Amino acid sequence: MASLSSSKRSPLVFVLFYFVLWIILFEFILPVNNILPKPSIVFQSFGALWEDYNLPFNFLDTVAAIYLSIIVAYLLVHFLSHFFVADRNFLTDFIRSFNWFSKFLPGILIGFLLIYWFPDSVVIEFIFAFSTSFLSLIIFLQKRIENLPAEYTDAARSLGISEKRIRKEIVWKSIQPKIFNHIYELHLYIWSLLIAFEFIKGNYGLGNIFRLALLYKDLSALFSTFIIVGVTIFLGKTVISYLNNKFAFWSL
Repeated sequence: MASLSSSKRSPLVFVLFYFVLWIILFEFILPVNNILPKPSIVFQSFGALWEDYNLPFNFLDTVAAIYLSIIVAYLLVHFLSHFFVADRNFLTDFIRSFNWFSKFLPGILIGFLLIYWFPDSVVIEFIFAFSTSFLSLIIFLQKRIENLPAEYTDAARSLGISEKRIRKEIVWKSIQPKIFNHIYELHLYIWSLLIAFEFIKGNYGLGNIFRLALLYKDLSALFSTFIIVGVTIFLGKTVISYLNNKFAFWSL
């Protein structure tokens, strides 16, 4: 039992270990290198990010595009969920076609087209993140509905509950915890996709800061932005887990 409990250490313990190791190695032993910057320089570079790289605007631009797109996509999927409970129709088959294409075409390729079509648009990254989130949630919803045990709906019908209510309440409530689990995984994918999109497009966002830091060979700004992105993603996952435990805590 002791060996089992010792293997379940919190990842935060290892994060602290890496942080201390970084300080020891790159602040004192290898202060001049091209691998990682000195911790003292990284902390000083946050001020430069604020002034030289316009961190507040670029940070808010990326965060707003990611989290608004996920929220709007979730609400829209909730609103449209009962349409996908019915028998297969043109709409459901149309959505399935996107699932087929997604197996062979990475999402960032669609981003290339959007950048080509709308190079100066300030909302195109939100549209890109929303479209990706919405299609991912809809495709996931369809798969879960197809695999939903029939006894849930059969029991409701035997009690005289209307089909509309079954679709809006019973089916959705059965799938909702899985939807939150999917959002938890989708969250990191949207972050990766949008940073790559912003990196290629330029102009705005944290991806643009990465692009400029590489262009100027600014290792401290690059590493500082890594830290900001990592902390933000950690906080985002924490909020998603909290919402999951609060609004979809059951498991069927």
